[in-house]
Amino acid sequence: MKALVTGATGLIGNAILHRLLKQGHQVRALVRDPARAARVVPPEVELVRGDVTEPDSLPLAMRDVEWLFHAAGLPEQWQKDESIFDRVNHLGTVNVLRAALAARVKRVVYTSTMDVFAAPSGGTLVETRLDTEPKATAYERSKQDAERDAERLRQEGLEIVYVNPSAVYGPGPAQGGVNAFFIRLLNRQMPALPPRGMSVAYVDGVADAHLAAAEHGVPGERYLVSDTYVSNADLVREIFRVAGEQRRVPPTLPAGLMSVVATVSAPLARTFGFKPLLAPGELSFLLWDVRVDTRKSQRDLHFTPMPLAEGVSRTVSALREQGLVGTGS
Repeated sequence: MKALVTGATGLIGNAILHRLLKQGHQVRALVRDPARAARVVPPEVELVRGDVTEPDSLPLAMRDVEWLFHAAGLPEQWQKDESIFDRVNHLGTVNVLRAALAARVKRVVYTSTMDVFAAPSGGTLVETRLDTEPKATAYERSKQDAERDAERLRQEGLEIVYVNPSAVYGPGPAQGGVNAFFIRLLNRQMPALPPRGMSVAYVDGVADAHLAAAEHGVPGERYLVSDTYVSNADLVREIFRVAGEQRRVPPTLPAGLMSVVATVSAPLARTFGFKPLLAPGELSFLLWDVRVDTRKSQRDLHFTPMPLAEGVSRTVSALREQGLVGTGS
């Protein structure tokens, strides 16, 4: 198959293209800067300059493509200008999918998120419960809008399968999200922890689920992908254990106090140009504290959750190899 990957320099997209190459597929990547992308993309991958926010740059990349893996997007909950979430995650997705429809791409696998589903705090997400109300953060709303417009394009004849991961971590060229949690912790930049926890997914399993969705996912269906739920404190304990760190787990601050800190720091961060230690959107995600039911992905995509200990071990090793964290105490 000839496959096009967007977001090839990101965590998920990069893992997808490595899996595609391993299986013998012909791979093309849409990249904004081919010279920079060449540092993290294997030389076998054809690089085509383009940007999801520039519709005229997309038709060339779509030429003769059979599978499109649309993994480009802004996955983090913090941007100084929140409107960029809509421009990239929502309108960028519409641009890519319209180009794919015009090019008669056979199948699209769209990397969405678990955030589009509904569940109460501490509840469990399932594919049948989309959230019909606008979410609390600009990131989440951009993904909701993207899925709604993707469904309209699917009704026009574009074959789309959705993969909805939880918080993704693991080796790769992008170090935001959960990977940033590892880095800050191991570099002694995390004096306290936010409350509760999150559902996490190791990147290799997420990539495998994408390829399985391309091969035998059902068009229009959504597939939640997650390994396990872990509290922030337990995640820290596991990171310290595999890293050989003989340190105490930082204290967990109350939700109310963290909310005040996040709310106050956001406008200061926008004014002075720094990233807050915990953005309001990140705190909102952690306080949501949901679990993920992955029985559908395990049944239909043969998804196999990665044990947390193994995923953490591989991630710590990779971060050390990249020189992003030290070698332990």
